Amino acid sequence: MLFFLISYSILGAGLKYIDDAFDEKTFNKYIAYMLVPVLSILGAFAMIIDPASATVLLAIIAGVLMKGKIDNYAFIIGFITVLAIVILVGIEFMILPLILLSAAAMLDEVGNDFIDKRKDKLNQKKITHKFITYFFGHRWIMKTAILYLAIIGIIPIALFFAMIMFDYSYLGINWYSRYVKNQTTPALLRSAVYKFGYLFK
Repeated sequence: MLFFLISYSILGAGLKYIDDAFDEKTFNKYIAYMLVPVLSILGAFAMIIDPASATVLLAIIAGVLMKGKIDNYAFIIGFITVLAIVILVGIEFMILPLILLSAAAMLDEVGNDFIDKRKDKLNQKKITHKFITYFFGHRWIMKTAILYLAIIGIIPIALFFAMIMFDYSYLGINWYSRYVKNQTTPALLRSAVYKFGYLFK
């Protein structure tokens, strides 16, 4: 269980770092490219060692593919690397849970986009609007689907907690990225992040 909690946390944080390095320009692209092989190998290993983990991670990949979110060179390289590793080594996964979780992952992406586009129209003083913002903003559709599969005994409950770690690590980097973008983080910290990346130019 500890391995999945740690590995999913690293994957969530790393993927958001890469995403915002290209889309928001808040992080260093050189570091993003350096993260690609690390995340690819870690993700592939997490799929190889456990069929349930393979099912969850494949569903995440399927969800972002269906929404066209693999939209930069780093993600393309990572996707090809993971695909090559799992094809060469071979993995086991569960077909019906994969279909369910892939649909849930895609709905999470749709819901998240919905929230982003309607931020100004959602009144956070209304409990229903607040719930919608939290539920879709924190991508709880897939986590709910994983919890359901865990309750009925198809996948281990550990993957539900691992998925929570994945999403909240992702959101943590997103929170920091917004700070960087809005220049609200201390200048010294922002400078240290960028200078570290420049060492690898």
